[in-house]
Amino acid sequence: MKIAVDAMGGDHAPRAVVEGMALAISDGGVPRENLLLVGQAAALAPLIDEVGLEGVAVEDASQSIGMDESPASAIRGKRDSSIVRGMRTVAEGRAQAFISAGNTGAVVAASALVLGRLAGVSRPGIAVPVPTHRGPCVVIDVGANIYCKPDHMLQYAVMASEYCKASFGRADPVVGLLNIGEEEGKGNPLIQQVHALLQGSGVTYRGFIEGQDIMSGVVDVVVCEGFVGNVILKVAEGFSESFLHDIFRKVAETTNGSPDVKAYMGSLKQRFDYAATGGAPLLGVEGSIIICHGRSHGGAIANAIQVATNFTRSRVNERIVDEVAKVSMLHRVADFFHIDQN
Repeated sequence: MKIAVDAMGGDHAPRAVVEGMALAISDGGVPRENLLLVGQAAALAPLIDEVGLEGVAVEDASQSIGMDESPASAIRGKRDSSIVRGMRTVAEGRAQAFISAGNTGAVVAASALVLGRLAGVSRPGIAVPVPTHRGPCVVIDVGANIYCKPDHMLQYAVMASEYCKASFGRADPVVGLLNIGEEEGKGNPLIQQVHALLQGSGVTYRGFIEGQDIMSGVVDVVVCEGFVGNVILKVAEGFSESFLHDIFRKVAETTNGSPDVKAYMGSLKQRFDYAATGGAPLLGVEGSIIICHGRSHGGAIANAIQVATNFTRSRVNERIVDEVAKVSMLHRVADFFHIDQN
């Protein structure tokens, strides 16, 4: 298996990416022949020598896309960017996965242009695992598609359920639809339409959930619009960083360095640290595409390489295609016989 990594994407690129790749080899046991750096070869050469990455292949890309660039314009105008070149390695079968901490919109746009969507999928969605006391809960979508239609969100539920089964061992994931209340009449017309579709979809659907339920563990998959999901993600990140900062400071002042307390605080930090997750898969596109946080350092990149490895090996995309086809067939049959799916 070959994993291509965008060397030029992210706030701390290319150093963080090169260091993350070295960590994946030394600590994660990833064979260096399984990795491919995509970026400006001349800029990468001294870093490769510095961290001891000799022997790792480099796909030379003369351009890079900035975090503030318009995704559509950048993809059209920078065909030799690290993001586009990385996608091409997957499209051409020279790599099975691509990882980037760069411009998320550009990664989504390039995946559509270069790779295309899985059979039957209307729109891709970014699926982020968030911590709960029962283990990860998958939130989809967190920014790939901010103009959703009901069938997009129905497919999000199906795709995230298959990802949850394959990656987190949930035999029958429970799906919740994010809303402003749990009562039947709550929500805008889009949410009401999605609610009706999910009730007849074949997924294990709990119904509406509210924001406070996301991290409670009551569901395994949370479905929402990309705009809403992105806001939720950023608020959660900001809160956890502020909360943990205050907790660590207070503990340091009052516990006198107790080993037990230090161990507990370390596990707490690991649970809420985005770097521990590594990256989030873009579900619904050909190939394995992992999107990392723009602030990713080496540890996050190393973890993202493991995510890409596990995602590819678990054949999530094949499962998604099968389940999306089943759901589509259910709706065609229901429409033919005028069945009320409520």
